[in-house]
Order: sequence, then C-alpha cells, then structure tokens
Amino acid sequence: MTRVAFLRRMLERYGSDTVVTVAGESPVTVRAMIQAMNYKNKVYPDDAWMPEGYFDNSHFFYIGPPDCRLDQMSGAVLRCAEKEYKVIRAQGFLAGNRILYVWAVLRELPGEETDGGI
Repeated sequence: MTRVAFLRRMLERYGSDTVVTVAGESPVTVRAMIQAMNYKNKVYPDDAWMPEGYFDNSHFFYIGPPDCRLDQMSGAVLRCAEKEYKVIRAQGFLAGNRILYVWAVLRELPGEETDGGI
C-alpha cells in the first residue's frame, strides 16, 4: 500500500465529515481530523480551571486529504461536529514530489447565541 493510499484510508476510517465552504463556490465535504492544540503537554496542579463551554480563541490542528487544498483557498470556513473554524494557516505536506495531506491551523468561530435574546 502506498503512503497516499494509507493516509487516505486513515482519514476515511478515523476522520469526521467536514464541510469546507469558500465564498462563491459550492461547499465540499471531506473526511478530516481536527484536534485542539494545547500549549502544554502536561497538566500541572497550579493550572487554572476553565468552565465548560468557555470560548478562549484556542487553536485547532487540521489534517485532511490532498485534494482539498486549504492552502490555496482564501477565506475558507470549515464546519465539523456543529462547530465552525476559520483557517489561520495551511500547507500541503510534500513527500516524494507529491502532496500526501494538507495540514492547517484553525481558530474556532464563536457560535450564535441560543438564549432567545434574553
């Protein structure tokens, strides 16, 4: 199995449906992985606790298929699992003169208020 086939199979098996929208174009659905980027890799007893649902402009890491070139799209918005993300930076990962996958750094967009305007 080639590297490209392996990565495509991994995204199909473990990725989530992600809708990529660019203004003026039809939305495209791909299988991709989106994961929160933590600034630390360890938890310390003195860390501040944040309440559930707190929005702090944290960043997320995206890995997606090579045929959805986020690095060549301007103003792309991704929707996955009821959340929307803006692409901060994206790049294709090149190996053997071929793009194996596309990675990106995303920022979660704030959701709409659901309290009925109260």
